[in-house]
Amino acid sequence: MKRILEHLLSLLTVFLLLCSVAVWSGKLLGHPLKPVHTDTSAPAFAAPDEAQLKSLGLDAKGIGLTPGDSAWVWTVVDGAGERLGHVVSSAPFTADIEGFAGTTPLYIYLDAEGRVVRSAAAENAETPDFFASAWEGTAPKWNGLSAEEGAALKVDAVSGATYSSQAIVRNMQRTLAAYAASRSNDVRQPAIGWGRTAAVAAVLLLGIVAAWKLRGRRWVRLGVLALNVAVLGFWCGQFLSLSLLRGWVSGGLDPVVYLPTLLMLLVALVLPFFGRKRHYCTWVCPYGSAQELVGRLPFPKIPCSAKVYRLMRRVRMAVLCALLFLLWSDLGLFLLDYEPFSAFLVQTAPTAVTVLAGAFLVASLFVPQLWCKSCCPVGALLDLSEEETNGEKENRKTVNKPHNTAK
Repeated sequence: MKRILEHLLSLLTVFLLLCSVAVWSGKLLGHPLKPVHTDTSAPAFAAPDEAQLKSLGLDAKGIGLTPGDSAWVWTVVDGAGERLGHVVSSAPFTADIEGFAGTTPLYIYLDAEGRVVRSAAAENAETPDFFASAWEGTAPKWNGLSAEEGAALKVDAVSGATYSSQAIVRNMQRTLAAYAASRSNDVRQPAIGWGRTAAVAAVLLLGIVAAWKLRGRRWVRLGVLALNVAVLGFWCGQFLSLSLLRGWVSGGLDPVVYLPTLLMLLVALVLPFFGRKRHYCTWVCPYGSAQELVGRLPFPKIPCSAKVYRLMRRVRMAVLCALLFLLWSDLGLFLLDYEPFSAFLVQTAPTAVTVLAGAFLVASLFVPQLWCKSCCPVGALLDLSEEETNGEKENRKTVNKPHNTAK
């Protein structure tokens, strides 16, 4: 019972750390920490004008807009009255988001399936040339994405138009999140669909069975690693990241929409209670699995002693502490955009993230799982959440190397 209570206390400590980081967002578990005056019921939001309709590609003859169920939504219909999708305004959700010279509202056209077709800027006071550069470097990246995908998309600011581009990005993210939430009231399902959610659950279950009953069988280990990369990573785009955890603590979450990722978090938190510490990092994490597979290739390895591995663990904890300090100071939020896990989202991952993820994969050819061992803030956070007695710390004489984790 003492061990269970200590473990629960560790989990509570980690949760409170995340809460303290999320406070700077002004929300906790989706609830504002101070009154926010946004009236989305008042019909005060102007419909797009002719120029904006042209930018949205809705200037063809016969196409028109009719008021939707909300004052910020218009239904797009053709000459025969068939619904083509919706145009939504960011105005009711983004009054606190400013560019260089004030707010930068916009309109987003989504098709009948809820995917972004095009977007257009509403009236603003930004410098035209700078705003045009910011718009061209950011807005088209959402085209073709679902509202859920668009709400989670991370886009780098445009050099020379930082304030304007950051405002555009935040407008897109927040408006698409609101639109996705409004649609989820009618159709509730995981963001990746029930089929892929079932695939995630199957891979997680296989990893548990392999870790519990089939340890030491090399082909089983390789199979689980490959499935983690192919299914959890590239096909389903599911992983735990500090950015995701902070977002949940700040903005709350829909348990149905995020069901597959919640299953991964549940496995990460529950398995240690049954003696399977670091199960997520060892048997689930798709990026960790990719590093281990790369590390098994026949390249000369740089020898690392147990002392070096212990030093790596200290460095990883120092990275987490430094990142938390920057987040507490409201200075380091942009750093969360550069966790390498999002490189699995090939179509939307920023180039810098892809390069970073590739660099650590190359490094893993010579030093197995270098990111996991020396940098990963999620791994450090999970370590904090897993109770470890003083006796266990003293008995841990060596660090398990990644390619021997199946023992």
